[in-house]
Amino acid sequence: MENRFFSMIIVPDSGRDVKTGSFTGKFFIGVFSALIITFLLCLFFIIGYHIKLVQEKDYKTAVSIRDKHLRNIDSSLKLLEKMNLKLREIHRNDQAFRLYALMNTLPDRDMYNAGIGGHVMVDTSEFADFSNDLKVKLTDLFTGVSTLESRINVQERSFNEIQSNLSRNRDIIDNTPTIIPTPNSFRITCKFGWRTHPIGGYWHMHDAIDLGGNVGDPIQATADGVVESAEYQGNLGRCIRIRHKYGYETLYGHLQMMKVKEGDIVKKGDIIGIMGRTGRTTGTHLHYGIIYLGEKKDPLPMFINSGT
Repeated sequence: MENRFFSMIIVPDSGRDVKTGSFTGKFFIGVFSALIITFLLCLFFIIGYHIKLVQEKDYKTAVSIRDKHLRNIDSSLKLLEKMNLKLREIHRNDQAFRLYALMNTLPDRDMYNAGIGGHVMVDTSEFADFSNDLKVKLTDLFTGVSTLESRINVQERSFNEIQSNLSRNRDIIDNTPTIIPTPNSFRITCKFGWRTHPIGGYWHMHDAIDLGGNVGDPIQATADGVVESAEYQGNLGRCIRIRHKYGYETLYGHLQMMKVKEGDIVKKGDIIGIMGRTGRTTGTHLHYGIIYLGEKKDPLPMFINSGT
């Protein structure tokens, strides 16, 4: 290939000292190539520097986000500890309520602390790409939350058991004759047991207690139940018999007036009649008896045991 020459003339404004020169085509190509390489190198360094700035910004942002997450995790761990303290307080109250409800306490402390099913397991494979400190904190947080959830489930079941047991106990109490049938007074004129009959003079078993008072005094049901009979019954005069749950029956004799009839549902404390002296009696009083599983019982211990 022929090597061509190019001439260059430089003419000043004064017209003097004209300068000339000649260059080959290869020279121009070399200069142009050098300029392109220089441009590319500058562009590479500029792009590289920009990428570095972006990476540094992203790194600082990532570090900031990481620190924020760590702070949030630390706050969550502190909150988790507060919740555990609250739950322990609830657990202590739970134990007291279970004792009050005549129930067994929860399983041993270690089982309760770990939660049902033993120690809580957390899959840490999701944290494999995290730093060690973040991995440890996340593991503690997930473990704590899972354990707390298990304890809450245990506690919830316990409260449901307590509520059920208290309802059953309440039903037992409501259907057990423990209150005095004469709310205006408590004067025993004859106890339960063997005695000489005040009218016939013979020795016999008095299978109830007599409670003194005045004609017109209210008589109340001593437990929830259903009126089995409300009628005149010979020596007992006007008499009410109430059937209760759990094997109890109560009897109220010598009434002046009956305010209920057979089949009526009564609640503990409801007024069912008025004190009188109907039937075979020497004076105004209430003949009050308790039958438990078919056997006549002394009502007095029921009053004493109920705190009356």
